[in-house]
Amino acid sequence: MAEERLEEIRAQRISKRAQMIADGQLPYPSEVRRTHTIAQTIEQFDALIQSEETVMLLGRVNSVRSHGAIAFLDIADESSKIQLQATKELLGERFEQIIAVDSGDFIEATGTATLSRRGEKTILITNILMASKAIRPVPNTWFGLKDIEVRSRQRELDLLANPETKEVARKRSKILHFIRTYLTEKDFIEVETPILQPIPGGTLAEPFTTHHNALDADLYLRIAPELYLKRLLVGGFEKVFEIGKNFRNEGVDKSHNPEFTMLEFYWAYADYEDLMDMAEELLSGAAHAITGSFDVPWGDSTISFKGPFARYSYTELIKERTGIDVMQEKDPAVYKAAFKKHGITPPEADTYGKLVDELYKEVVRPTLHNPTILYDYPIELVPLAKKKASNPNIAEMFQLVIAGMELVKAYTELNDPIEQRERFEQQQAERDGGNKEAHVIDENYLRAMEYGMPPAAGFGLGIDRLAMLLTNTPHLRDTILFPLLKTEE
Repeated sequence: MAEERLEEIRAQRISKRAQMIADGQLPYPSEVRRTHTIAQTIEQFDALIQSEETVMLLGRVNSVRSHGAIAFLDIADESSKIQLQATKELLGERFEQIIAVDSGDFIEATGTATLSRRGEKTILITNILMASKAIRPVPNTWFGLKDIEVRSRQRELDLLANPETKEVARKRSKILHFIRTYLTEKDFIEVETPILQPIPGGTLAEPFTTHHNALDADLYLRIAPELYLKRLLVGGFEKVFEIGKNFRNEGVDKSHNPEFTMLEFYWAYADYEDLMDMAEELLSGAAHAITGSFDVPWGDSTISFKGPFARYSYTELIKERTGIDVMQEKDPAVYKAAFKKHGITPPEADTYGKLVDELYKEVVRPTLHNPTILYDYPIELVPLAKKKASNPNIAEMFQLVIAGMELVKAYTELNDPIEQRERFEQQQAERDGGNKEAHVIDENYLRAMEYGMPPAAGFGLGIDRLAMLLTNTPHLRDTILFPLLKTEE
């Protein structure tokens, strides 16, 4: 029944479009004009009444109410909304044009400022032109659009019907602006590196594969820009960053999407301890800049972004929460028993690194609410990080976790090309053993390292997850304007 009604409305509007054309009117003119945004009109309203200045507005019609020889239209642009009043006395024959106007249409309205009988700010229009005729009705903006699938698949309707969606997009934009400003003020330069890569490197993840016909070569959508950014350090840059899309062929849930936005930066002559302090400064600053407070609402709770953040040894926290000393325990059976105890499905690959990582992710990480820095990881988990001088079994790495989600991963970069090759070979052995996420050997990167790579530290931050936290949005999908969804059947 709803589909039949929709087709009936479409037919009516298509007929109105045809009639406009027959009458010599343009339903989609090339040129439109406005002198004021609606917000400017409201701000200057008293002065406009006094001066009787004519204003020209452009906006989408939210509603049309006709009462004989008088009609009221509510229109909105991105800045605000206002009421228009049309009378047959002022418009004459042009008053009939109101009949062609439906909710959802864009119009150009010319008129003067006045107050309605109820004291509402109103524009008394002297001319009206169609700017763009809508064929489909937009959702009811009073009750909003509630179907989650439709909201994600047709984000344009979600934006029209739910103001909070537009606010999330605005705040996300402010987050990106804050980060760029923060880094450029610290003398980092923004760069761009390839999205299509011959080798999927920079992290442990399964890539998407494609094929370049002209080169007859298999390529991969990047899983991380890391190795290219570090080659820039070899080339003489000392502070570089990139904000861009990464792609990982993994599952979809409330904190994961196959296409996502990451910040990565690399800082020559710094180490992971420098980046711990920087992470606190960046995230607490972003929280305050976006929300106006260090205490940010998250569901029924509050997250405190005020530093200093809690800091724990990764291995010691796992031991405290599970009783397993991961630096000593290598037996897969011990980890599988722990998975069974906690009702966790074991990972397909039962390598030591994968087992430890899964235990942490399933048992420990969900318990961390306020910003928490976990540092010093088993070296097997981080093939690109430098060993700790005091303990070669530990990598100088940290992660920052908030609300059970990994938000930041950072480490002192391994810059010894011989050791890096050995690590890559170990990863290749894991890959050959069935771990699809293990790192591939990248000869171009190894060659670059042999020219000399400065001591450095690198930092990765998930923009989508940060947007979730700073907009109190429980699903990552709703911070992305057009998330990847299954094809409609």
